[in-house]
Amino acid sequence: MVGSTSLKNYMHKFIVDICDEIGPRESGCKEEELAGNKIEEELKKFCDKTHQEEYTSSPTAFLGFIRYGSLLIIFGIVLYWFSLLISLGWLQISTNLALISSVIASILSVIAVGYFILEVMRYRELVDFMFPKKRSKNVIGTINPTDKVKHTIIFAGHHDSAYEFNIFYYLKNMGAATIFIGYVGSIVFCVVSVLRTISYFLPLPFDLRLVFLLFGIFFIFLAPIAGIYVFFHSYKPVLGAFDNLSAVAVVLGIGKYLSENKNNAKIYPKHTRIHLISFAGEEAGLRGSKRYVKAHYKELKEKGTILINMDGIAAKDNIIIMNKETLIGAKHNQEICTSLLKIAQEQGINARLGALPFGATDAAAFSRKKLPATTISSQDFSRLPNFYHTRLDTPDVVDKEALGQVLQICLQYLNYVDNL
Repeated sequence: MVGSTSLKNYMHKFIVDICDEIGPRESGCKEEELAGNKIEEELKKFCDKTHQEEYTSSPTAFLGFIRYGSLLIIFGIVLYWFSLLISLGWLQISTNLALISSVIASILSVIAVGYFILEVMRYRELVDFMFPKKRSKNVIGTINPTDKVKHTIIFAGHHDSAYEFNIFYYLKNMGAATIFIGYVGSIVFCVVSVLRTISYFLPLPFDLRLVFLLFGIFFIFLAPIAGIYVFFHSYKPVLGAFDNLSAVAVVLGIGKYLSENKNNAKIYPKHTRIHLISFAGEEAGLRGSKRYVKAHYKELKEKGTILINMDGIAAKDNIIIMNKETLIGAKHNQEICTSLLKIAQEQGINARLGALPFGATDAAAFSRKKLPATTISSQDFSRLPNFYHTRLDTPDVVDKEALGQVLQICLQYLNYVDNL
């Protein structure tokens, strides 16, 4: 039985064992590698073949420039006000200094906002050259069908864990609002400071000094929020039981179930090759999945490989099948999403389609390259749980029943594809 107690216990025990034996798993560190080795040991019990694929990236670049970007915004606001006071005649200093200050403020804001948008929101590797290179490994297990291969499916999660977000742990429910105000405020500051600099070179027939003064007052209130961003995250990774050992546990559960039913023609795939993958470096900006897609793109495209990714499984009857990931700009395969939703509902599981409003998952690395993919999650996107990217992300927040439900959906989908 898919939802058997033994399978649920196996999956949850895997989470507990990794947390107890290895602990937090920073991207590119020894603990991430140890977790990968442990996962491969398990995959060897179920798969026809296993291997690890090494790649190089700069994992600390993804979030590491946030504090510097925040300082650039703060310094830019100081220069904005210095320039403004000169323009208003409140400081009797050369007007050339006003122009120079305004230009520098504009440049600093463009650098900071460019990083926030391109690296943190859109997951482009913009400032990686400034940070040290590290090695990580994606872990891959392959299960071959009993007959000719007609389909290929990847079931995936990631085994690295996130740095603790101080902004969530200490500010709790105000953390998300602080992030939003900081992002929007920084963009507004960038636009206004650039427009103010342009106004020096393209004099307008009306006086905008009052408008710039009003924005300047707003920026005074923005500065403390930018200051909070300096301490956005620590460099201490969390246990990451929910995010994302829960998904890796389901990946292993799929392998275990199929292995136990290898001689059952109604269950074991006849025409579908399965890759069970645990990506590294997801919390470092999807580095592992992006490298995998780059290395295997031609093969993935030619075979029409489907990715069913999983990320953040906690509560039963709260299954979300992501149809898009808003900030990163990834739109997932509608046919896959609809099929998964139908399967869940047929199994009596409470599920719905939904967009990921913040961050990104490994499925985005596939969907942005027009490869069919989606992510299954089990969390409330309308309100971040208190354990999201904090030290509270421990095995007890993961419900065994939720693991069983996601496992059931994946296996039923595998059966659906195999019989197409």
